[in-house]
Amino acid sequence: MPQLTTQFGEALRNIEPTSSDKDNAPKAHNAVREALLADDELVAWGLDPILIGSYKRHVSIRRMKDVDVFGRLADLPSDVEPAVLLASFERVLREAFGADRIKRQARSLQVSFPDLDDLYVDAVPARPWTSPYGEEAWQLPKRGEDGWQATNPERLTELTTDLNEQFDKRYVPVVKLLRQTRRSLMGDKKPGGLIIEMAALLAFQSGSVSGTTIGEVYVSALRATGERLYNAFVLGFGLEDPTLAGEVLYVRGSDADKSALATAFVEAGKRAQDGLDAGSDEKCEAAKVFRDILGKAVDDKGEPDYVFPMPDDCNLDGTRKAFTQVRAGDAQIPAGDRRFG
Repeated sequence: MPQLTTQFGEALRNIEPTSSDKDNAPKAHNAVREALLADDELVAWGLDPILIGSYKRHVSIRRMKDVDVFGRLADLPSDVEPAVLLASFERVLREAFGADRIKRQARSLQVSFPDLDDLYVDAVPARPWTSPYGEEAWQLPKRGEDGWQATNPERLTELTTDLNEQFDKRYVPVVKLLRQTRRSLMGDKKPGGLIIEMAALLAFQSGSVSGTTIGEVYVSALRATGERLYNAFVLGFGLEDPTLAGEVLYVRGSDADKSALATAFVEAGKRAQDGLDAGSDEKCEAAKVFRDILGKAVDDKGEPDYVFPMPDDCNLDGTRKAFTQVRAGDAQIPAGDRRFG
């Protein structure tokens, strides 16, 4: 069984957010946070904005496209409707950043930062809510502004931390690899990375994921996540919300795209398992499998490149290199093209 431990380690480094991403995210978050806190009406409604999302949970991958500001409004009057709340956020952000940088979305306001590598911030307003099971959580405006939808992003952060400890610091890196898998297989189509993360979380919680190396845990999680997605989107059972008892996740995207995502993950899981089960003399073929599944990300030169490197003794097509012996005094020796680094 080829472990390919070095290659999985390099793949993780190659999908880590860039230094620019890590510098820009807090700048954009703080700018939106300060703008919201400068408004008297929102402050009177008990505004307490916090950072949420994949960046907060340390599961984001390069290139980071967005940062989420969760606008908790502890004192929001019960008669304030979703449309009114969104309009208040829009008014404040337009005044602070200009109308051309603000986009009204279904349940949030998007603020663009063209000077920060085109990063954008989603400002999400929320009011307090207690679930039928007594859980303290929040509600967001529903899509179409027709009522409210339950959410519990703070609990998601807690669960991420707990699972990462439980799985010996392997949960977070494996979620990153699963997010990269979705991006490789589906591109910009919905559902997005959050749904992959939710399905993976449920798989880890269920005891379906095992392994002692990153590669083993990744393959196990890929298969278990694919099964969750297949049950949810192909068999039609839906995807439960791991952060709120009795709630089912609302998942963006067409039925066709949801089914395609599930099918792609199931098929990728089978291929990955074959790669993991390969014999030690089939290392190059196995590496090619993972290289194809994980696909490309922007490298350190700003160009798309494969994130999973081939072992030094393997060709890019998955065959083994026929090495010529290197002798002292040779003017040149074979070398790889390491664009990530």
